[in-house]
Amino acid sequence: MNWQWFVAPGSALYLIPLAALAGIAVMLRSPSGRRPVLVWWTAIAVACLATAASKIAFYGWGTGIRAWDLTCFSGHTVISLAVWPVVGVLSLHSSHRAWRTAAGLFGIVFATLIAYSRYALRAHSVSEIIAGLLLGGAVALLALHRLRNESVPPLFVPAVVLFGLLASQTHLRGSIYRATTEEWFVDAATALSGKSCVTNRGVWRQPQGHFSVECEPRMRP
Repeated sequence: MNWQWFVAPGSALYLIPLAALAGIAVMLRSPSGRRPVLVWWTAIAVACLATAASKIAFYGWGTGIRAWDLTCFSGHTVISLAVWPVVGVLSLHSSHRAWRTAAGLFGIVFATLIAYSRYALRAHSVSEIIAGLLLGGAVALLALHRLRNESVPPLFVPAVVLFGLLASQTHLRGSIYRATTEEWFVDAATALSGKSCVTNRGVWRQPQGHFSVECEPRMRP
């Protein structure tokens, strides 16, 4: 299987706008959906900030749990689980409980495949993916509870399908600018830590605990 297909559908570059559009669609359909949507958006923002903070802390100060090979949350895993199951449930009317459950489960499976792709592509360790699943799962549970009586207009469903297909295609062809978030994290880490370079993950894994630094660390897409 070409796991590169799962990179774009798990990227914040696509999923944050998708969550924004889904939330707006809910609020336009039902005024009562405003507060639950804001809760969902806030939870996503907090999870993204926690993910960014974990990466900046590692790059700048070498934080993490060496025995678990845990340096940060897997960003793709966090945002995928926080968005896809929720969008799946919202795509069906609240009266169709069984179908909404099936759509939510499909979203979970899809997000889990995205999470596994991070391991298959050697972008993250197992522990980092598990950490991402826990954080993203917490966001999803909160959102699904608060949005249990809400849904998006029917026309939103084919738009989501088209969105996912285009995201994968454009990423594979390289026709859309790829967000260089890891470079932002590196820049933030060096600025905040006062160091000219960042922690080398390969050396960080060694049991001695002595860090070396390099100015161009391996980027994690």
